[in-house]
Amino acid sequence: MRGGHGVRRALSRAARSLSACASAAVLVTGCGVRGTGVVQAGGPATVAVVPASTGRVLLFFLSSKDKLMPVARDIHIDQPTDPVPGVKVLTMLFTGPTPAERTAGLHTGLPSHPGPLTATRSPGEVSVLVSFPVHPLTASAVRQLVCTAAFTDGEDGTAAVSVKGTDGSLPAARC
Repeated sequence: MRGGHGVRRALSRAARSLSACASAAVLVTGCGVRGTGVVQAGGPATVAVVPASTGRVLLFFLSSKDKLMPVARDIHIDQPTDPVPGVKVLTMLFTGPTPAERTAGLHTGLPSHPGPLTATRSPGEVSVLVSFPVHPLTASAVRQLVCTAAFTDGEDGTAAVSVKGTDGSLPAARC
């Protein structure tokens, strides 16, 4: 009988130890916080990059994945209080990224030598007239042109932009 009594005591001790460990595990892992699966939070944060002064312009180029990328450039202007004329900004856009911007992976979908162009601003809209066909432009190239034009003349990018070329007009668009 003595041998059976020792086994019961050992089993009882083991059961108490197991119970204590299980209780500790529940206390440590429970804490009132439930486990969840992966929560999709969307893409990376978007940061507004608006030129800080009238001596800076905002151009839009394309990343290696053809995503629109804003680029702020400093520019010399005669009167620091005057906004940079839209035609000058658009000419910079058509010139394309600088060597440093190209090294960073930026490129353009626009033609490099478009010929004469005009940009006219009225309240809430910008009209761009270019001397090449606009219908063959890719959607990314059109977005480059629309967003850059929307931010010309010190504006906030909310204007509707219409683009007209030698083959007709594109529908007005916003950045």
